[in-house]
Amino acid sequence: MFMVLIYMLTGKNCFTLNTYQTYAFQAESWTHGRLDLEENYSWLEIAEYNGKFYCSFPPFPSYVLFPFAFIFGHETPDALILLVFDIAALIFLYKIALHFKQRPDIAMLSSLFITICSNFVFDIFDPAVWFFAQSICFSVTVMAIYFALMNKGSLSLFLWACAVGCRPMMVVFLPVFLMILYKNEKSEHPEDDFAVIIKRRIKWCIPTIIIAVSYMLLNYLRFDSITEFGHNYLPEFVIEHKQFSFDYLAKNFKMLMHIPSFDENGKMVIDHFGNMNFLMVNTPVVFMIVCTIIAAVKKHKEELINNLLIILMMVGYLLFVMCHATMGGWHFGNRYSNEILPFAFLGLMYVFKKIPGIAKWQIPFAVWGICINIVGTIIVYNGL
Repeated sequence: MFMVLIYMLTGKNCFTLNTYQTYAFQAESWTHGRLDLEENYSWLEIAEYNGKFYCSFPPFPSYVLFPFAFIFGHETPDALILLVFDIAALIFLYKIALHFKQRPDIAMLSSLFITICSNFVFDIFDPAVWFFAQSICFSVTVMAIYFALMNKGSLSLFLWACAVGCRPMMVVFLPVFLMILYKNEKSEHPEDDFAVIIKRRIKWCIPTIIIAVSYMLLNYLRFDSITEFGHNYLPEFVIEHKQFSFDYLAKNFKMLMHIPSFDENGKMVIDHFGNMNFLMVNTPVVFMIVCTIIAAVKKHKEELINNLLIILMMVGYLLFVMCHATMGGWHFGNRYSNEILPFAFLGLMYVFKKIPGIAKWQIPFAVWGICINIVGTIIVYNGL
C-alpha cells in the first residue's frame, strides 16, 4: 500500500522503464562476450580507459541483471526487480525481530520503522543506477545479518560480499558479522578457543573468496587493477579532482549534519542535493543511540558492548563516505547514511530483547521519519 502511494505521488511504478540503466547495459554487454560497453552513453556516468567505455560502478547489481539481460537486453525490468528486493528486505527484517523474541506487532512496526520511516524511502522505488545499487545493498545486508544470527556463516559472509559489490565501503562492517558468528560458536562450543573456531569454520570463507575473486578479476581485466571498478576514470576524477580525499571531510561533515533553513513564509527549504542532517531523516539511528544510552544506564553490559561495536563501525563507515568527492548528488536527505540502517536495526533488537517495554517508544520517531521522508521525496522527485 505504501509503494502504491509513492508511485501515485511520484508518477513512477514497478513497470517503469529505467533511463539510467548502466548496470543493464553492462549485463547486456556480458551476454555478448564483451566487458566494455558498445558506446559512451552521454547521460550516464561512464568510465573511459584505453579508448574503451565501461560501467563505472561496483559490479554486483549487474550480476543480478545478467540472466535477465539474455531475455530483455538492456531493458531489464529493474523497477520490478527492485520491488522484489525491497519486499525481501522487509521479510528478513521481520524474521530478525522474531528471532529476538519480539511480538509480531512490534516486529512489524520495527521492520517498517527501518524501511518506510527512514531515508531509505528515497531509494526504495527508483531503479536508477545509484538507487538500484543502494537498495540491493540494503536488502542483501539485512539477509546477511539474519543468516549470521542463524549461524549460517557461509551464506552470511557471501551476502556481505554481495553488499560490498554494491557499495565497497560496506567492508567496514565485517567485524559486526564476525562478532555475531563468534558469539554463536562460543554459545554452542564454550570450551573452544578462537583458533579452534577458525580452524573448524574456515570453509565459511570459500563463497566469499569466490565472489571477491570475481570482482578482482573483472576489475583487472578492465582497468589493470584488482581494486579499481572504474569510478576513478570518470572525466571529473581524471581531470578535476580525486574521488577520495581527506580534503572533502570538513565540507561533507557539514552536509551530513546540516540543519535545514526556512524561507520567509516559515517553510523548510528542501535541498535537491542532500545537505540535510542525516539524523533528521534517519530517525532509527537516533532511537538506537538513545536505546544504547539506556542500556548503559541500566548496566546491561552485553547489549552495551554489542551496540558500541555497531556504533563504532557506523562512525567508521560515515567517515569513509565523507572522504568521497560527493555525498550522493541529486537526492533528498542524506542517502549515503542509509547503509547503516540495517545495523541500527540490529542494535535496536539487542536492546528490545533485554528491555521489551522500550520498543513502543519508537512510534514517535517512526511518525516523524515517515512524514519528513515522504514529503521530502515527493518534493525532490517532482522538482518542487
